[in-house]
Amino acid sequence: MRFTPSDRAFLAALLHRLPVDVLRGVRLLVRPDTVLRWHRDLLARRHAA
Repeated sequence: MRFTPSDRAFLAALLHRLPVDVLRGVRLLVRPDTVLRWHRDLLARRHAA
């Protein structure tokens, strides 16, 4: 399942209103390979400086 930019904006608006303790229990709506890509990008940006 792929989210459109408007889907992402809608979900972000909904999640923004939730208390932190509820957010900790919400499961991520991303694929594992997406999380790994985010991690690689983060490390690349950190070590590029």
